[in-house]
Amino acid sequence: MKKRWIAVILVMAMMVVGVGCAKRGEQTAADGEEAAETGEEQPEEPEVEPWTEEDEQELYNLYVSINNEMLGRLADSLGKYFDYVEYQEEYSLLDDDYFCYSISSGFFEDLDRAEELLERKEEKSELDEAYLALAPSVRELGEALNEVYEYTDEDSFLEDDYAKGKELHARVWKSCNEYETLGTDFVNKINELASGKRQEDLAQMQEEGYVVTYAIVSMLTTAQEIQTAIYDQGIEDDTMILQLDTEAIQPLYERYQEEVAAVLAYLKDEEALGAEGYPTMSAYYLTFEDAMENSLEELNEIFKNVAEQKQPASHGMANAFIVDGTILGYNSKVSAMIDEYNRLIGQ
Repeated sequence: MKKRWIAVILVMAMMVVGVGCAKRGEQTAADGEEAAETGEEQPEEPEVEPWTEEDEQELYNLYVSINNEMLGRLADSLGKYFDYVEYQEEYSLLDDDYFCYSISSGFFEDLDRAEELLERKEEKSELDEAYLALAPSVRELGEALNEVYEYTDEDSFLEDDYAKGKELHARVWKSCNEYETLGTDFVNKINELASGKRQEDLAQMQEEGYVVTYAIVSMLTTAQEIQTAIYDQGIEDDTMILQLDTEAIQPLYERYQEEVAAVLAYLKDEEALGAEGYPTMSAYYLTFEDAMENSLEELNEIFKNVAEQKQPASHGMANAFIVDGTILGYNSKVSAMIDEYNRLIGQ
């Protein structure tokens, strides 16, 4: 069951809409009345900034960003590491040379900010508790992978005969095994919350006439439903791809084709985009469009490979630009789509 946990957490959450403004630091009328009644000088207490809807939205958006990094770069880095190192507690290389991908500083900044916010939040949700349980292991895993990246990027293992590599492997192994359980719990909880938010948002978009945003969110939702449908068949990675029952996901596939075509048409309609508050000039339109087209091409190739019972040669790769008809490739392109859309609406 090598790298099983990577397959367990496929579905990504998505940041879609913001919330209304909330005032900070308001004193309640009751507090003022109590002080007036006693006439006594009240001792100064440290001012606690009240928790607001804006804080809740920021925390949710941080969870989404952390989730997406976990399912994107972090999963790719860990997967690449175990392409070269045996998936076991004992350090054993499958090749003389090895490497992994680096984890961005922005990921650790998101972890820091989420923890800052949670220090002020008195009533924790189940999602908050899941994150707090996960945070130490995911931070340690990211830091360990970055050290592996530096160690292997400069071929330092040639100088110390893999001595540090053994130490780093012990850290990676311990943290990724903790992460398997805790990460899955966090991702499942945020996915449940995100699914509910999406349904509410979609209903509101339809009611208020946000046709472009409705089309985009519907398309991204279908892309994720396809991921879930594949995983629900027990297809955990591309070594099992030829067992995929494409007939079972054919309706989703056809819906996705229609929705991608509709969104591509809207992206050429500057008037419709401007009416819904999208930036009229943004490079992210092009990268979002590329990611959409690539995801559909990847899905087309998956269906073709299964129909011809042709095992894709590069099933160990995850590349947002190369189409090779793999589940891993499709997942990477869905991840890229969501990242680009979040960047677009974040401007």
